[in-house]
Amino acid sequence: MRHLVFWIFLFTVTTSLYAQDNNLKYFISKAKENAPVLKENNNLQKIGTLQNDIIHAKNNAFQVNATSEVLVAPYFNNNGNFMDITATPSANAIGYDVGITNGGLYSAQVNVTKELFNKAIVENLLFQNKVSNTSLELSSEEIYHFIDKSITDTYILAYQFQLQQDFTKNVIEDLEKRLQVVALLVQRGILMESDYLLIQLDIESRKLELETIGNNLNNSYTLLLNLSGIKAADFYRLSKPNLMVENVRNSFFYEKRFYNDSLQIYANQLVFENQYKPQVLAYGNSGMNAVELQNMERRFGLSAGLRLTIPIYDGKQRRFNELQNKLKYENLDFYRQNNEIQLQNNLKSLQQQMSVLEGNLQQMGNQLVKQENILEIYKGKLVQGQVSVIDYLNVLQNYKLMEYTRFQAQTNLWLLYNQYNFTNW
Repeated sequence: MRHLVFWIFLFTVTTSLYAQDNNLKYFISKAKENAPVLKENNNLQKIGTLQNDIIHAKNNAFQVNATSEVLVAPYFNNNGNFMDITATPSANAIGYDVGITNGGLYSAQVNVTKELFNKAIVENLLFQNKVSNTSLELSSEEIYHFIDKSITDTYILAYQFQLQQDFTKNVIEDLEKRLQVVALLVQRGILMESDYLLIQLDIESRKLELETIGNNLNNSYTLLLNLSGIKAADFYRLSKPNLMVENVRNSFFYEKRFYNDSLQIYANQLVFENQYKPQVLAYGNSGMNAVELQNMERRFGLSAGLRLTIPIYDGKQRRFNELQNKLKYENLDFYRQNNEIQLQNNLKSLQQQMSVLEGNLQQMGNQLVKQENILEIYKGKLVQGQVSVIDYLNVLQNYKLMEYTRFQAQTNLWLLYNQYNFTNW
């Protein structure tokens, strides 16, 4: 009894895993997991996060650097010397003014600087970076949405070929049974040998059709694997898509996108105006600084100070920048309004198409029931030799065409569902 329970449990788990590996959600999740563009976008978001650290390091941390400089400014004809390096040249010496060079410069220093009272400037930079990072997040969200659409479309088309394959196999199996009956009727002289050959030819034709369908199914399945980033393996049957139409949303993705784009313009303007804020820089240095080689070992010291910068006039650049941003806002609003109109029109059109197709599918279902009944009647009459094989094959062909039409209509309806959900976002 324990063994029986164990095998039942194992079968249940295996079946569950099998179903999971072949439904639509599985392929979508794999595509989102393996998509290179999403991995790239994820790294870009990490880069954007690190940019905050760079902003703080650049604007709030002490900046330390080492400098070294050697400047030689010789004097000619100085006190009878052809060339002399001195800070006290004679009146007849030829060279740069001593007030400019002091005869030379020899320095090796460590310099420290730090910006003060720049909180507003840093906040503007951080806000700009935040908006940029939000744009990357929205891009990822958009990529996810496109993956849903492309994987679902491909899955639906592959599933249609699977339905056609199953249907054609069943038709062939049924024809082969009919062929055995016809063979007996030919032996009894009820039907002619040509009737037997007609069914045989029809079976061969449908086997060729089955190969074509199988090839289409394999190609669609391979495309599905490629889009999902799954390594090719044995083919597994696909589960029914079971798509549902989502309710109309109160807000849409494009609104978030346009809102963030507006914030980007605003953030860029704030950063542009950073240059008009008074800036205070504290600085200090320590090291050697001398104008003569003599007594250089005694020219070690330090200095410190503050530097204040106040912008006064920029040639109206600030005003021109504001006008540019105003035009950018107007452009965004143009596209936002157009997007809203297109979205509502597309949703309404898709709703009408889905309604018509749902009605058509209902009618096709009713017709198929009648055609199935007619086909069963013809099967019985064929056995009795009351109808010709040609009439039977014609009825079978009409039934097949109607079933294929229903498959296509169902596929189109699922595609419309997917398009509607893609648009309603």
